[in-house]
Amino acid sequence: MSSKKTKCVLIIRLSALGDVAIAAPLIRYYAENNPDIKFIMLSQPATGCFFEGIRNLEFVAADIRGREKRLPGLLKFCRVLEKKYEITHVADLHDVIRSRIIRNHLYLRGIRHISIIDKGRSEKKAMTRRKNKILIPLETSMRRYEDVLCALRIKDLNFSSLPAPIKSNKNSSAFRRIGFAPFASHRGKCWPKEYCEILISLMAKDGNNNKIILFGGGKEETSMLEEWADRYPNTESSAGRHKLNEELELMKSLDVMVTMDSANMHLASFAGTPVVSIWGATHPYAGFYGYGQPYENAVQTNLECRPCSVFGNKKCFRGDYACMRLIKPENVLRKIYEATGVI
Repeated sequence: MSSKKTKCVLIIRLSALGDVAIAAPLIRYYAENNPDIKFIMLSQPATGCFFEGIRNLEFVAADIRGREKRLPGLLKFCRVLEKKYEITHVADLHDVIRSRIIRNHLYLRGIRHISIIDKGRSEKKAMTRRKNKILIPLETSMRRYEDVLCALRIKDLNFSSLPAPIKSNKNSSAFRRIGFAPFASHRGKCWPKEYCEILISLMAKDGNNNKIILFGGGKEETSMLEEWADRYPNTESSAGRHKLNEELELMKSLDVMVTMDSANMHLASFAGTPVVSIWGATHPYAGFYGYGQPYENAVQTNLECRPCSVFGNKKCFRGDYACMRLIKPENVLRKIYEATGVI
């Protein structure tokens, strides 16, 4: 008599980096607490470090910018997945064209246990419309991801009730280590560059107490961060110098991280570091707030037009991005010191 087939759950979340960082602690927790289930995490190559060290959790990289970018390569990749792993269930945490192709291929090959994320588009649309906004806290992305797993009859572990992974202030050095990631992917989430530099200068003035570490992204951003690091004392740039796993270790050493609504907010949250986040066109209520972060650490204005976008990628209809310009560096500095227990 053949033994019962082991449940093997393919979890798909191909991008973006911040969203994978949101999903990572949830997936790790579910794998650790379901040792009889095999979990396969499918995502972009750089995110593999999020899923290391758990026996029944295997990471598989999808090269969606290379081999798996076009349909023939993606279908070939699906056949490799099917051949290598005895997949029984599919959890689609992304629901985009590529994830649909993967899950539909597996469906045609006989896998019927498929669960798909509900992104809550209608309530997000109601939150971001110009008039008669409905501004209430929506389901978090983490809870939406958990709903997908629970729909596959994986026991609901009530992850949202667990204590946050935010560490206590354990830096033993004489300096307060402050990380600052001043950039984001869309204009509606970017603080003015002159404000960013003013904040760095204010933190650098308190040089006997502060050590500032700058985090960035692209080539142009890296150049700007290096200029600021050269210009201000007790300031250094980590941009372009570390792999993701090394950057996470650096974030763990911080007393506080200052970010926009960006991937760095989620990376620092995954690392267990308190985050002071700056919000413009977007809003923490949309469900993308840093996991475990207290809402009082979000710096934002009360403009009636906010939020106007879920992702910050819509043009400001006012034309002045007042939602960001009204947030002054001195206010952010005060919040940094509050978060580190200074005032």
